[in-house]
Amino acid sequence: MAKKAISVSHRIKGVLDDDYTLYDDGSVLHFYDKSIYPGGQNIEENLTVDDLSPEIKQRLYDDASAVNKELVGKILKLT
Repeated sequence: MAKKAISVSHRIKGVLDDDYTLYDDGSVLHFYDKSIYPGGQNIEENLTVDDLSPEIKQRLYDDASAVNKELVGKILKLT
């Protein structure tokens, strides 16, 4: 069974992307830019909920839809 995205948080720091996607299996994709220079853009890293700071967890919770809010809180251990 394919995993399902349950929360996506898009942010931009200046001109640099800083996006997180939380999946229903508890995995997280961090898609970001380190710099505007070649090789510094469109970087992906796979994380777990335990790798996230409280601020990122709150971002994902706040950006979750009403339908997924309870599940997101449970996965992020906020509720």
